[in-house]
Amino acid sequence: MSGLKRLCMVVFVLACAFSLASLALTWFGPWTKEASVLLNLEPYAVAVLACLAMSALGLLVLLGRALFARRTVRTVEIATVDGGVISVTRDAIAAQASHIVEADGTCTASRVRVDAKARGHIRVHVRVLPHETVDVVVKGAELHEELVDGLAAVCGDKVEDVSLEFVEPESVTLAGGEDEVEAGAGAGAAAKEPAAKEPAPAKKQEAATSEITVSMSAPREPEKEA
Repeated sequence: MSGLKRLCMVVFVLACAFSLASLALTWFGPWTKEASVLLNLEPYAVAVLACLAMSALGLLVLLGRALFARRTVRTVEIATVDGGVISVTRDAIAAQASHIVEADGTCTASRVRVDAKARGHIRVHVRVLPHETVDVVVKGAELHEELVDGLAAVCGDKVEDVSLEFVEPESVTLAGGEDEVEAGAGAGAAAKEPAAKEPAPAKKQEAATSEITVSMSAPREPEKEA
């Protein structure tokens, strides 16, 4: 769970607890009169209303997630053999796609997203980080064909779509997310290393002008008339 989600849950729970306690004390407990008088104070009443609004918003979000959130599929059924089921995990599919993209060493799979249902219908999206200048059309067609054939060996005919996205090294960042792992920082550093070895502009200019020479011989004296 990310830090933002954790913070939202803590705030939601505290708001619900405060609003329920402030309203419950007006009905139950030895301080019912004092709690009722506090509701007449504007700061206290505003705080209670804000907590109630936050609680209502949180309940709506939870209801929406419960009704419309998609179920996370960890394994996909590939085939049935003699009454048994052969399945493969999403992580295995993502690892196979990464292995295919990085086989020749010219590219890195910076991120692989696998969308799958329990009984097939697999969609794979790969972000490709090239280590060198490549023809995106030609290389993309080659990788797409290799991915289709390679994933068919793992998933059979369950693969519906394979998409590729070529990115630059500067656009790839490391993010320790909950479902995804960004990679390719080492490749970006390797791509920047040759540029650091280039000579400085001043040295280039010096090398270019070093071929220009000026004659430094003494001028000849004029001949005397006989």
